[in-house]
Amino acid sequence: MSNVITISGQHGSGRKELGEMIASSLGVPFYGDNLAAMIAEEGKVDLSLVEAMDQVEPDTEEASVLHVAQNRTSLTKTIYQAQESVIRRLAGEGPCVILERCSETILPDAVNIFVYGDLEYRIGRIMKVHPELSRYSLKSHVLSVDNRRKSYCEAYAPGKWGRMETYDICLNAGLVGLDGCLKVTLEYIRGVR
Repeated sequence: MSNVITISGQHGSGRKELGEMIASSLGVPFYGDNLAAMIAEEGKVDLSLVEAMDQVEPDTEEASVLHVAQNRTSLTKTIYQAQESVIRRLAGEGPCVILERCSETILPDAVNIFVYGDLEYRIGRIMKVHPELSRYSLKSHVLSVDNRRKSYCEAYAPGKWGRMETYDICLNAGLVGLDGCLKVTLEYIRGVR
């Protein structure tokens, strides 16, 4: 499955842009934001629910007596199962680049890439797009998104998100930029094929 590439990474690292760049360079489909609609259709769940539950850690309290918590757990599992099905189907259709959504654990034989950068680099990238946000509020936001993403992924693949053993390539976008990450990735992919 080396013709399928998964991209995961820290919030603000540029993982989505890198995924789009890789897909464009290879002439293959990129699946990122469009995955939510596919997952909603597969799971027969309203798109707004998929987006609201996007990478939210499942409620794993077994002793929970709240009906709401039970429904949330069931919904999260339904969405994850649909997500897994969609990702496997897309990978089976041919070469592509898939962003996030535990794709690195769903497709362990793909070329799995993790993009990271120091906190200042990531905050700086986000501030270029959202200059109205303060550096202080972004710091807690970035860390919160990373923690939520890690918790979500680890609920389905314990101990794997962000660990170098899970990925074929870990790229520090803060050091080499996205163009440097692209160059390294394309060279790696040529070697794998």
